[in-house]
Amino acid sequence: MHEEDGDLAHFCCEELEDAVSSDAEASLIEHDSGLILLNLGQREADGETGTVLTTIRFCPFCGTEIQTDEDIEAALGAVETYD
Repeated sequence: MHEEDGDLAHFCCEELEDAVSSDAEASLIEHDSGLILLNLGQREADGETGTVLTTIRFCPFCGTEIQTDEDIEAALGAVETYD
């Protein structure tokens, strides 16, 4: 297990830390906004293919709440939407 300054503060367990990646192809992704997202796979719509991501509130390994609805709304509000 590698510990970087403050990096483990938002991980509830070693399993989640090991599973989360910045790689967009991974199953669990840590977004630049700080949100941990679940990668649901690829979807094609209107001739374009994109990755379907969803937020998670609870750790899939230990069940600890890792992001509240308020955390998610705040992070999503900080991310620019496509208008």
